[in-house]
Amino acid sequence: MNRLPVIHAISKRWLSIALLLVLVTLLAGCGGPPPVTSWPGYVVSGNKAYVASSDQIVELDVSPNIADVKRQGWKWPPASTAGIGYHSQPALSPDGKTLYFGSDSLTGNSGVVFAMDIDLVQLKWTYPATTTDVALGNIYGGVVLDGDAVYFADNNGLLFALDAATGQSRWSKPFDPGTKTRIWSTPAVKGNTVFIASQDHHVYAVNAGNGSLIWKFPAEGEPEIGTLPGSPIVHGETVYVGSFDSNLYAIGMNGQLRWKFTAEGRLWDGPAEANGVLYQGDLNGNVYALDPASGQATGWPQPAKLAGGVRATPLVTDSVIYVGTDQNKMYALETETGRLVWGPFAARDGEMMLVTPQISGDSLIVLPNLAGADPIRLYGLNKATGAQLWRFPPAATQ
Repeated sequence: MNRLPVIHAISKRWLSIALLLVLVTLLAGCGGPPPVTSWPGYVVSGNKAYVASSDQIVELDVSPNIADVKRQGWKWPPASTAGIGYHSQPALSPDGKTLYFGSDSLTGNSGVVFAMDIDLVQLKWTYPATTTDVALGNIYGGVVLDGDAVYFADNNGLLFALDAATGQSRWSKPFDPGTKTRIWSTPAVKGNTVFIASQDHHVYAVNAGNGSLIWKFPAEGEPEIGTLPGSPIVHGETVYVGSFDSNLYAIGMNGQLRWKFTAEGRLWDGPAEANGVLYQGDLNGNVYALDPASGQATGWPQPAKLAGGVRATPLVTDSVIYVGTDQNKMYALETETGRLVWGPFAARDGEMMLVTPQISGDSLIVLPNLAGADPIRLYGLNKATGAQLWRFPPAATQ
């Protein structure tokens, strides 16, 4: 198979990522949307990672004590399919047997959602499956599994709900805000409500049972807010969403604004929460500790300042904040003070840490975007010290 068109399309996509922050600043300043990003996604369960990157899904062993050349398990599809990319954050069933993931077209706007039997490495279903199913745009946000339903949004501005077992639509039609504006965010689910952020400058709360609108923020007639490129985050009874107007919005379950916090830089994804404190990063490289009741800075003498912008929600565990930046850096900070625990760990030049890291045992599993010709890149770090334990693909000397 001649793969040159695919390689050319992928190379152009990674070039667009390298220009991301410059374009984000220019486009947000003039009111236009930011560029397509297509950074990879992954899910870690036990000693396995399932990585959606470039034109394949790959299973990797993330154990610290095996040779790097033996890490790769299966990859799907076995041979690349021309023009198809996989960048959506996957979801894994609680029993670890089914992987749900979305795709995008490298040359157009046409996506598919898949459910895969991991043991057999075979597809269980795809959506759309028939000509009567609603056609999808590219899927850049994550696929969310909640109970027996799968939720995701597409580049046409639609929110879908599928039966997790069969792939059939749960609603008579997808939720459509009517603006046809792209959605790059991952849905958030709480109880019987699905929350989604659209680049039409609104957050929508949708009934999970029938797909009907419950509320949107801001409501009709209220002042417009900035572009919402990232994903809403739900902590307790509050939905948090970051905006390119540099505000973090805290929205109650009734759709009313509780407070907003103005950061120094623009905001992408929402905050992490631990022990009654929110941790939010901005594109100017600041990390803030905020009171979830008021949105006021709390505890730290000043925000932590990192090299590069923060796109992803930080990971907080065991009194440590793990946060990456677009300048190939990964940091560990104290939750109490914001002071450095270790770091930065530096990946290769050109790689950017745009995805929330994950934990496997005593290891921090770090997924950067691509740099160069490798179709995938993954690091295992000692979570206590930041020392590199392994990398995939293996170093050339191995």
